Amino acid sequence: MKINKIEISNFYSIKNVDLSFDKYKGTVLIEGKNKDTKGSNGSGKSVLIEAVVWGLFGRTVRKSTEEALINNSSKKNCSVRITVNDDIVIERGKKPVFLKLFKGKKELTQENALKTQAFIEELLQTNYKVFLASTVFGQQNNIEFINATPEDKRTIIKNFLNLDDLFSLRESVKQLKSSYSQIIKKQDAIISEHEKSIKSYDKQLDYLEDLKKEVEGKLDEKALSMSLEDVIKIETDNQSVAWDIAASDKEIDVLEERVEHLFHRLNHPKDNELCEMCGQTIDIPFHPKQVLLEMEDCKHLVDKYKDDIIEKRNIIKAVPITSAQYHEVIEYNQLKKESETFEDIKKETLNKIQEAHDIKQEYNSKYEIMRFWEKAFSESGIVKYIIKNVLDYFNSKVNFYLSHLSQGNFFIEFNEELKEIITHNKNRIHYISLSGGEKKKISLAVMLGLQELLKISHNQKTNLMFFDEVAENLDREGLDGLYILLSELKKDKSLFVITHNNYLKSLMENSKILTIIKTNGTSELIGK
Repeated sequence: MKINKIEISNFYSIKNVDLSFDKYKGTVLIEGKNKDTKGSNGSGKSVLIEAVVWGLFGRTVRKSTEEALINNSSKKNCSVRITVNDDIVIERGKKPVFLKLFKGKKELTQENALKTQAFIEELLQTNYKVFLASTVFGQQNNIEFINATPEDKRTIIKNFLNLDDLFSLRESVKQLKSSYSQIIKKQDAIISEHEKSIKSYDKQLDYLEDLKKEVEGKLDEKALSMSLEDVIKIETDNQSVAWDIAASDKEIDVLEERVEHLFHRLNHPKDNELCEMCGQTIDIPFHPKQVLLEMEDCKHLVDKYKDDIIEKRNIIKAVPITSAQYHEVIEYNQLKKESETFEDIKKETLNKIQEAHDIKQEYNSKYEIMRFWEKAFSESGIVKYIIKNVLDYFNSKVNFYLSHLSQGNFFIEFNEELKEIITHNKNRIHYISLSGGEKKKISLAVMLGLQELLKISHNQKTNLMFFDEVAENLDREGLDGLYILLSELKKDKSLFVITHNNYLKSLMENSKILTIIKTNGTSELIGK
């Protein structure tokens, strides 16, 4: 793919810029001057790259919003017009939103933006990820091959080599495997959640059991089995008997007092009798014999009342719990009811766990079948042959670039699963343990190796490459190697380089320069 020209209007800080890439060959240094801040940062150097990517794919390299995308002073009529392969023109805009496609004088715009974009990518034989991986190198490009998932790595390789047909069966199997895996994970989540619930129920059941035992320690089984009506009836009957006993006790007291009075009179016959009602002296004839008989009658009645009390006390029923205490029985029965409820819920949850285990087992079997076919497709016939040979070529190109960047100190190799093995002076190391500068060297070498795959796939190579702050974190040795690579790459491409590194700038002193100058929030382009 050859990018000829770009026309930018009200895009980020750029008001109006027309740039013909056909005029530039070799390396071009993009410098910035921000008159608003008296520095170079924020001048809009990277906006040129963003405009190319957005013009082609409707997406920016870095995350952005529509508000940020449109020039702050104009606030409308944002557009990028890009000419590709001499006769293909893509026009894209915001406020108003539009997307148009032309080939020569013929408009090829489809019925909606999604279909038009798909047609553009088919026409150009590339897509957003492939373009970034093969054309844009730098700090804002988050398409990093080493840190990509195996899926994204395969997608990049597949797109670079046009292996869609060969991978279609494997992709179908993989999608099924993925869907089965999701079902299995869902069942695992269900099982895990239910098992947490079971633990919670068991904890609650243990707590209720402790409370029940506490009550059972204070009340016997008979008390716990009685109804409140039974308790109240016994208490009522016992109270009635108690009142009868109290009445008998009172009668005994009266009789014994009478006996005591009669005994006193018998011993003191001359004492005057007093009226119990008014307290006046009364004249009652004294008959000793009659007094003795009355005393005997009183004693006989006392004995009768005492026998009656004994008989009534035998009638009183023992009650294991009072009505005042019966709230404990009610609470106990409530605890039993709660325990039974939790037992029912626990049983239902256990059934759900078993059901989830059955589903998981079913889809585990399906997953293993898909896993078998995925492995079979990836390691059989022509697929294995192509991947192996592509990886040999890819590894050789990556290490060609890496040898320049690291002076031969690093070596990297990707296996058929696209996992990298990195060695430093023949010692194996992990990518994550490397310094920022070492990661930068390896990542850059890998990305440059990827764009070499376009040669063997007869895919459309771009005539441009953008390097945005790739010198960041590189040591002097890495910078020398980077310059050598740029010198090699510029033989058949135009390289646009953004850097703050003065050493790299000194190596590029003979390069053409594009200067982005920002004044009052608006950037303009000056070339020389």
